[in-house]
Amino acid sequence: MIGERFTRAARQAVHDAVAQAERLDAPEIGPEHLALALLDTPVLAEFELARDEVVDAFAAARRKGGLSDADTEALRRLGIDVDQIVASVERSHGEGALAGSPTRRRRRFFGNHLPFTAAAKKTLERSLVEARDLGHSTLRQEHMLLALLAERGLVAEVLGARGVNYVEVRKRVARSPR
Repeated sequence: MIGERFTRAARQAVHDAVAQAERLDAPEIGPEHLALALLDTPVLAEFELARDEVVDAFAAARRKGGLSDADTEALRRLGIDVDQIVASVERSHGEGALAGSPTRRRRRFFGNHLPFTAAAKKTLERSLVEARDLGHSTLRQEHMLLALLAERGLVAEVLGARGVNYVEVRKRVARSPR
C-alpha cells in the first residue's frame, strides 16, 4: 500500500492538508492544500518563502475560480478580462462567489472525510515515483513537493513566482541525506 512508504512527517503533511482544506471550507482536498501543508518543510525553508504571501496568492486564485495568473493572461489575450468578470459576479452574488466555497457541503466519504481531488491523488502517486527515481525507500515531504512542482498548474506557478522550481528542489533533495 502506498501509505506504508510514507514517513511520519509525510503522513503528517497529508493530515495538515486535510486541516487546511477544512479551515478554508473547501469541498475537497486539492494540490494547493498539500502545498500549504508543506510550506514549513526544511527544503522550502531554504527558499525563505513568506507564508502569508503564498497563502494570499492561493486566495487570489480561489477568488478567480481557481484560475492561475497564466490562465488569466491567456484569457486576457483572447479579450476576456477575468478581473472584470470576477467584479461583476461579486457585485451580483457577493464577495468570493467564484471561490468555490459551497453554501451546502459536498458529501464526505469514509467516515465524514473530505475527498481528495483527482489532481491531489495524482500528486500523491507522483510522489512515490519521485522517491523511487531518487533511490529513496520511503516517501518524504520533499517528494510530495517535487510532485507538486512537476505538474503545471497553480501550485507550480505560485511557488515558481517565488523562486521555487522543480529543478532546484530536485537538486537539493538529491544532495540531502536519505
